[in-house]
Amino acid sequence: MFPDPRARRFSTALGLAFLVGFSACSGGDADTIRIGTALPLSGKHANVGGFFRDGYQLAVQEANAQGGIEIDGVPYRIELQIYDDKSDASISPSLLERLIAVDGAVALLSGYSTPLVQAQVIVPMRRGIPFVNAGGASKSIFREGNQWVFGALSPVESLARTTLEWLMWEQDQDRLAKPLRVAMVWQNTDHGREYRTGVHQVLENREDRFELVLDESFEHLSSDHTSLIVKVRSVEADVFLSDAHEPDFLLQHRAYVEQGLGHIAVSYGARGPERSVREGLGEAVSHLVSAQWWTRALPYPRSRHFIEQYEAQFGGPVTEYYPAVAYEAARALITAIANAGSTEADAIQNALMNLELDDSLLPGGRLYFPEDSRFQIENRCVIVQNQPEGGVRIVFPPDAAEGPAYLAS
Repeated sequence: MFPDPRARRFSTALGLAFLVGFSACSGGDADTIRIGTALPLSGKHANVGGFFRDGYQLAVQEANAQGGIEIDGVPYRIELQIYDDKSDASISPSLLERLIAVDGAVALLSGYSTPLVQAQVIVPMRRGIPFVNAGGASKSIFREGNQWVFGALSPVESLARTTLEWLMWEQDQDRLAKPLRVAMVWQNTDHGREYRTGVHQVLENREDRFELVLDESFEHLSSDHTSLIVKVRSVEADVFLSDAHEPDFLLQHRAYVEQGLGHIAVSYGARGPERSVREGLGEAVSHLVSAQWWTRALPYPRSRHFIEQYEAQFGGPVTEYYPAVAYEAARALITAIANAGSTEADAIQNALMNLELDDSLLPGGRLYFPEDSRFQIENRCVIVQNQPEGGVRIVFPPDAAEGPAYLAS
């Protein structure tokens, strides 16, 4: 990813900061509204952090190109300040504190990864500052009594439920047998445990459809997955499900291929379509199935607009969901500030609580923050399958499917 050439950069004691969306008077002067974020632009999550930066920047640039935000008849440009938290959860909260106390940010956007966002949300909840999260889907982020954190990613459990719903739909089309023998492994984190919960929610009282023959955890960022994959091979399952972040996924699937496994269907949660995955594993990822918070295959006008604008500025093709959900989170926050007609925290909070974006690029075409799920969106994910020639195809839900899934014999 290439940085925005208009962004100014300067070093700080807390990391690298970027300012995007300057007006004639910068630095939070009277004609600007500042929002901010701390992203992992270096360290283990740097690749994804760059995607988030690009998505956030694009939304801000688009809003400013359209005249910014008008409050009481006065136009304001949006200024986005970004700090690098170096993928370190011990640094990230202090950067958010700086954004509020020193830089005057009126609202915040999240970083990426469940551990980093879990550390970040303490600040907006304590400070009473609106915080829109596109970087962590775990329900643990949305604590009881939450009034300030708004989630643009459906819960991790939705990834699992949608995957199982797809398998049941294939059974109903007589393309998969009943019951299916399922082997599941999951990372020993909040993310992984919630994926496991989603699977068990669907499997409960469905013995006629599924038999869970392996239910095993593994440690996040494990250095070797061979012994785990040997267990998977030993249970002779029909379907293999795993919840893994990209570093574990790459090692795990490499071990899967080396062990010569071949299930009817294989899914690693949300992993599979990323360009880096194709580059690292090549044809070995053909026909992998994944549940996605966004895919370029969605036909919505907003999604097509995003792809066109993103690839014109940063290159392409964009295959990852990261910049798309970041763009949509920033667009939601900017829209809420405009709807509030104010930079007061309570006014922006209320606007987010009542926000309805019915032209969203997210699955379902709608972005909202329901109170009954602690202000985390509840849209269904889409199921895509990697194609041998590259790219993905939507295979579920049926009303969005581009064609049938390939199911190994």
